Amino acid sequence: MTVMAAAEHWARIAGQDRAVAQLQRAAERPVHAYLLVGPRGSGVEEAARCFSAALIAGEGVEGDERLWDLVLRGVHPDVVEVDPPATQIRVEDAQQIVDEVSRSPIEGERKAILLFDAERLRLNEAAANKLLKTLEEPPPRAVIVLVTSGADQLLPTIRSRCQRVDFAFLNVETIAAAMRDGGVAPERAELLARLAGGRVDRARALNGRLGPVRDAFVGVAGALDGTGSAVAVEAERVQLALQGALTELESAQAEEAEQLGRELESAGYPERTQRAQLRRLDERHKRAHRRSRVDALLEGIIALETVYRDALVGSEADRLNLDRDLLVVSPRAAAEALDACRAARQAIAEFNPNETLLVERLLLHLPAAGVGPDVLREG
Repeated sequence: MTVMAAAEHWARIAGQDRAVAQLQRAAERPVHAYLLVGPRGSGVEEAARCFSAALIAGEGVEGDERLWDLVLRGVHPDVVEVDPPATQIRVEDAQQIVDEVSRSPIEGERKAILLFDAERLRLNEAAANKLLKTLEEPPPRAVIVLVTSGADQLLPTIRSRCQRVDFAFLNVETIAAAMRDGGVAPERAELLARLAGGRVDRARALNGRLGPVRDAFVGVAGALDGTGSAVAVEAERVQLALQGALTELESAQAEEAEQLGRELESAGYPERTQRAQLRRLDERHKRAHRRSRVDALLEGIIALETVYRDALVGSEADRLNLDRDLLVVSPRAAAEALDACRAARQAIAEFNPNETLLVERLLLHLPAAGVGPDVLREG
């Protein structure tokens, strides 16, 4: 890969020039551990992978397209991603990091171990202490990268043993520019940026797999007329959109597994390494699959909240849904709808409810729309 081609990968990390420059310098003479701190979707996750690619490419060498491609896809044998589905980092997860650190690199002179959502260590002191021992005496050929949105939740002893790199919250202008740079039309880029909530990854997802989910949920607000039949129709439409997002993910995962199998075989990796990489990819796919339906449902509810938020604010300048007319509901009804959406999100987090019943219950608690401008004077 040329220096210019590597720079293109770094350039996808929008609005984080200072952090990117710091990581690029660090990759030339790395220390044993780094703490990357930033809000989810700020580019911190992608930066961790770019940093890992630069680390294993070798000193003074940008590496080739294949190396960067494998790392950014999360399937390079010398870059191990640890992201367990549980709400805490377990002792066995920390042990996996310890074991990986002690193993020799397969392709080059260095390997990287990434731990995402590292703040989960706060919930398991034994796991944190096990990782701390490795941070105190790391082998020279491994670099540990902790990624977190809550550095203050980590043990001070862990923070003190890592070089910290901070990522900023992204504003609407920065996200819109990133979407335009990716080939999105200016008007749509502005819409996606307003809906993204400071997350460029959300903007990209809404421009792809989650776009139909957002459209289905946003359309609900204007389609309800106070009857059960309308609720039934809209609930089915939402379920179809959610299933479509999941089907698209499954197809992409199957294609990725086939591609990796071909690449591993053509690269001449030992059979043991091939099995390990395919198993690692399968585990990552299972985690993504488990999360995807819930994540899509949450994104849909958040999209629905933006509609009632726009109706409550009532200002054209402050609208999020630039592609929709303002919903005609009273301020009281909008506030009650927002309460219903918030309750649905809390139910997902706390109770793992039946998805179909949750959607139907949510829609039953939403107001009828379009009853005329006089309703705006109510409440």
